[in-house]
Amino acid sequence: MTGFEFSRLKGAAAALALGAVFAASGAQAATHVLNLTGSATNVTTNSFMFGDTLYETGALELTGFTPFQLADGDDVKVTVTITDGAFTLPVRQFMYFGLNFSDISGGVQPITSSSNGLFSFDGGPQVGAGCGNCTSLITYVENQQLSFTSLFATGSFSMSEPYQINSITVSYQVNDPAVTAVPEPGTWALMIAGFGGAGMMIRRRRRSGDMVAA
Repeated sequence: MTGFEFSRLKGAAAALALGAVFAASGAQAATHVLNLTGSATNVTTNSFMFGDTLYETGALELTGFTPFQLADGDDVKVTVTITDGAFTLPVRQFMYFGLNFSDISGGVQPITSSSNGLFSFDGGPQVGAGCGNCTSLITYVENQQLSFTSLFATGSFSMSEPYQINSITVSYQVNDPAVTAVPEPGTWALMIAGFGGAGMMIRRRRRSGDMVAA
């Protein structure tokens, strides 16, 4: 075997090894298909003042899944059915809605978590959803009714380490007038985790002229 042939074999072996690494990393990603339910009678609401602004919040714990681990590159396909009425946001100037994946056992959400996806309410058109620093899918509307009995969501997640999911909720935060100071994500008791990430997402959309609306 000549030196040239040996070099070619070494190159081919290295390429195969690299391909195996990529294949292994890709094999780790999973798609979680979830069919969840929640009763509108179990929605909890709250309100609080921050500065001169009154915020109103609502949240509903969803059932119908087995706790699972969400890892980097994972996708979710979620169908939510609301019984005993509709999940309804109060109409305000600023309205955030989220589908939230979390660990209520005390696990710390990976700092670099982000998401990107779509919502469809009651079979309507798809709207964009995502979060720059959390494991929620968040969308935004202004002065529009958002009330639904069924929700279909798809999303992809990026995170620095796996995250155990044992709680899934739908939630909202609304306020009127405009926010003059954005509270820290930890301020939310019943609200969407990572509001700061939602705000950054909305500001980017406003600059691009691509406002999400349901």
